[in-house]
Amino acid sequence: MRYICGNPMILLTILAIVAGCASENTVWEENSAAGISAYSEGDYEETEAYFAAALEETERTGNVDERLATSLNNLATAYKALGRHGGSEALFRRALAIREGLLGRDHPKVASTLSSLGDVYRILGRYDEAETALLRALAIREQTLGSDHPDVAVSLDKLTALYREQDRLADALAAAQRVVVIRNSSLSPGDPLVAASLNDLASLHRAMGRLPEAEAEYRKALDIRLAALGPDHPDVAMSLNNLGVMEHGRGRKMEAEALFARALDIQQRVLRDNHPDIALTLHNYAALLRDTDRATDAIILETRAAEIENR
Repeated sequence: MRYICGNPMILLTILAIVAGCASENTVWEENSAAGISAYSEGDYEETEAYFAAALEETERTGNVDERLATSLNNLATAYKALGRHGGSEALFRRALAIREGLLGRDHPKVASTLSSLGDVYRILGRYDEAETALLRALAIREQTLGSDHPDVAVSLDKLTALYREQDRLADALAAAQRVVVIRNSSLSPGDPLVAASLNDLASLHRAMGRLPEAEAEYRKALDIRLAALGPDHPDVAMSLNNLGVMEHGRGRKMEAEALFARALDIQQRVLRDNHPDIALTLHNYAALLRDTDRATDAIILETRAAEIENR
């Protein structure tokens, strides 16, 4: 089986939005559903084509309504997945303006678009705008949905990424800890999203030099993923890679090599050949090889990683 790693929360948001708009089988709904299916398979060019067709269909009516906002939001999500962040920003901004006009500034759907727009600002390096948008989305969700709602965790997750990129580790840690608390209370203990949250928390603890906490969280995330997803899932490989990085940093080179080798084996079997996760593991494995006086082997892995990144 070949896996494509997408963001499940984005996909769930799209599904919820389309389901909320659908009332009968129309060309718009068919294209929207096909776009969702393509997104879930990681075929983002096909996703774009379907969502663009859905947008064209709703613009043909001339109505400025929630269906138009949904189409803009969905196509913006496709652009973001394709790395077309300027186009994504413009579409999210249009969707936001329509939703604010139709639903008011404090509606959860406004928060959803704000959250996505804030994440685009983060990717573009516009950190002040990103924080403003993400904090506003968080405030709306806390006010309208409650402080322990899963959507609040989504906002906090994006704030964690923003603060981490700015090296604001204390702020990132506080947000990441809230995410873990919310997801532990709202999801089953074995849910993969709990594992993802623990993984993010572990990454922050490792960056802050809190290695015992990081190791415990990485291993718990790995256990959850193994039980929920099976031994050959790419998220399991990512957990193994993360543990390998930490073990290498602690001087446990044999343990780190075993983890990198296992992660790479999974990724090469289940991911597409040019997947960026493979390049990441190759780089980490190569660093270990150089640290153990195997420069020739390291060069082979680094060359393969560069080939993936340059495609």
